[in-house]
Amino acid sequence: MVSNRAKKSRTAAADDDHQFERDDMLLAIEKLQEAQEELEKVNEEANEKILEIEQKYNEMREPVYAKRNEVISSIPDFWLTAFMNHPTLGDLLTEEDQKIFKYLDSLEVEDFKDPRKGYCITFNFKANPYFENTELTKTIKFFDEGTLRSTGTTIRWKEGKGPLDACNDPRKGNKRPLNLSSFFSWFGFPPEGTVEVEQDVVAELIKEDLWPNPIEHLNNEDDEDYTEDDDEEEEDGDEGDEDDNDEGDEDGCGNDDE
Repeated sequence: MVSNRAKKSRTAAADDDHQFERDDMLLAIEKLQEAQEELEKVNEEANEKILEIEQKYNEMREPVYAKRNEVISSIPDFWLTAFMNHPTLGDLLTEEDQKIFKYLDSLEVEDFKDPRKGYCITFNFKANPYFENTELTKTIKFFDEGTLRSTGTTIRWKEGKGPLDACNDPRKGNKRPLNLSSFFSWFGFPPEGTVEVEQDVVAELIKEDLWPNPIEHLNNEDDEDYTEDDDEEEEDGDEGDEDDNDEGDEDGCGNDDE
């Protein structure tokens, strides 16, 4: 009898311990939730502050970009050269596209007032024999779920001047991102009826890689040639000055949402 009472007593004590553990766990989870909610409020405030800073500096960049575009306009075929020297974008330009790019007057990338909602890429063209438009725009709109909508200007091609089919592309066989038959096919990507996509690779490359510092892509080929010639000269010099090299070198060698 005593043994049974002892067992019941131990069982009751164990149940009480489990209850205390459950209560402690619930209390801890409640406190954790409160801390998480507080953290989310701080994050929201931080995002708003970051947005304000981005908007401020976007406004400060505008006149500098305008000044840069003015200088670029004095350099013949600047954007054609920069695009062609880009390791990915250059693969998109057919021979016919390159002729059209000679009429490209300026390029502009502009964030919406809230940069988190999207941006526009605008190509400004001189009057040309290929299409009626003087401005071609690609608009990227972001959605909360991580998708985006990519829409472009409808190009009004002059008779017989539309982009070639992929099968007639003189650069067939080269790696061509998005399987575009012409760079200008990108303005119609994605096809009509497609509401949202996960990404627009070409838009990302232009905005994040080419636009911030196009000078990096202006003289790639020349820089490579210069480096190769330089290496050859150094090798010739090494053969004649091995004793000097053994002594070592002390000198050490960076739009608003619609």
